[in-house]
Amino acid sequence: MSRKTLLLCAVAIFSVVTISLVGNIITIGDKAAEIHPWVGWGFYIILGLFLLRFIVYPTLKFLFTPELKGDGRDRIEEMESDELARYIKRLSMTQQERELFATEPTPLEGAKRVLKHRDDEASKVVRRAALNVFIVTGISQNGSLDIITAFGMNIQMINRLVGLRHSRPSLTQLLELYVIVISSALIISITDEIFDQIDTSELLGSMAGGVAGSIAKTFLSSSVNGAMNAYLTLRIGKLTMKYLELGSKAYKRNKKKIRKEARRSALKELPAVAKSGLEQVASAAKESTWEKICNLNPLKKKE
Repeated sequence: MSRKTLLLCAVAIFSVVTISLVGNIITIGDKAAEIHPWVGWGFYIILGLFLLRFIVYPTLKFLFTPELKGDGRDRIEEMESDELARYIKRLSMTQQERELFATEPTPLEGAKRVLKHRDDEASKVVRRAALNVFIVTGISQNGSLDIITAFGMNIQMINRLVGLRHSRPSLTQLLELYVIVISSALIISITDEIFDQIDTSELLGSMAGGVAGSIAKTFLSSSVNGAMNAYLTLRIGKLTMKYLELGSKAYKRNKKKIRKEARRSALKELPAVAKSGLEQVASAAKESTWEKICNLNPLKKKE
């Protein structure tokens, strides 16, 4: 895909998602304003602070860090001592990474240790982001909020992954990464709409009515939404890690293979994320259900 085509696709996708997000934000803001005008203003203020903190500020921060062209680990075994020394300097290690580097007997082993440490930290960032997306989108039960929160959290995850490298993609590369997130936001929007049209009573049978049916329907909806969004976050994270490792050119040459590996890796890690997320979603649902049961108590005094 040429740069011109990429930019056109990015602008088109960005425009569609922006229109969708703005429409959803206005809808939520109007509903909040119906409660009280100050509630509506509070929603917009909080949203503005969220955008500044997690999207605008990290993006501007990238402009003042070195440009990323892949970490060059595929050539590390072939480097001579002088080239390896320059490579280690370009790693811009933190104090913790310097300590890890010093524990290895040779500079080559030290560089490998630092790269492995960064990969481990990146994996933790991805799993944590996927868990947060699972919980938030699972509990929210609101398609509009799902899109906004998943979009913001995925952008924040990318910013953190880039920060672990102590360097940044070029503006075009950064745009390519954001297109991945924007495309996933569209998928979330479409699948949320599809799931909302599903009649869960056909799936639950005789349990569909009453409190038990309400509990089962809520739990099923939370689980599916959370798992779907968590899977997309895991996939985005894996793609981003590989993108930052290889750089733009090598990534494009192996895009099909990388995407396949990212899907496989995301599916492999999803059960663990879902299990942890379900425990927390179930806890929140239990508290909500307990309130419903208490409201059904005929001996409870009416206020």
